[in-house]
Amino acid sequence: MSDIGFAMNYTNLYEINITPNTATKTWARIGAGINSVEWSGNEEVSQDPYYDGAGLASSDVTGGQMIGTFEGHRRFGDPAQDFIAGLLLKYGEDRKTDLRWTQPNGDKLEGEVTIANIAPQSGDPNAKSDFGFETHFNGMPTFTPGNADEMPESVSAGSSPVSVKEGETQKITAMVTPPEAAPAVVYAVDNPEIATVDSDGTVHGVSQGETEISIKSCVRPSVA
Repeated sequence: MSDIGFAMNYTNLYEINITPNTATKTWARIGAGINSVEWSGNEEVSQDPYYDGAGLASSDVTGGQMIGTFEGHRRFGDPAQDFIAGLLLKYGEDRKTDLRWTQPNGDKLEGEVTIANIAPQSGDPNAKSDFGFETHFNGMPTFTPGNADEMPESVSAGSSPVSVKEGETQKITAMVTPPEAAPAVVYAVDNPEIATVDSDGTVHGVSQGETEISIKSCVRPSVA
């Protein structure tokens, strides 16, 4: 844990499934344009005094729901933001998808969420447009513990360089060492007009040219 210490908030990785109700989940990172994330338990607390408590009440948490509030600026072209903004006029089952949260120590929460209170635009005329939304976990998310004793030491891609034709795709498989360390990584591309990269490492050829793709560990962003 000494390698993690007071982890910066940006080392949390948030991913949303932008293709709900399909056989294969498409994970997109919630990160671009987002500068604030807050979580609450929305807990229901029963406070009951009993005769054996000398008039004093005791509290029990009888229920709750994990709710994440995301705020920032609208980034057009970002897959996660475009998907969420596209739900503005949809309700019911159309607002449900999946969220995956990987924490700095590698702990992972994943489950179905409902997207609520979408704020697609606001602010001054000469300022970046504000953007926000909430993710409500439906029921208990699955929890997968990380390994805080083994920190990533290196991240590598299977093959380099990658050649992708326009309109085609190729997946990069990132390898984190040691094997016991948290495997969560993020991908970025220098020039999205030449190629783009999905949250799972799938590279899409956009136009002819060369650009660089970087891979970083979520738990230890200095490892790239």
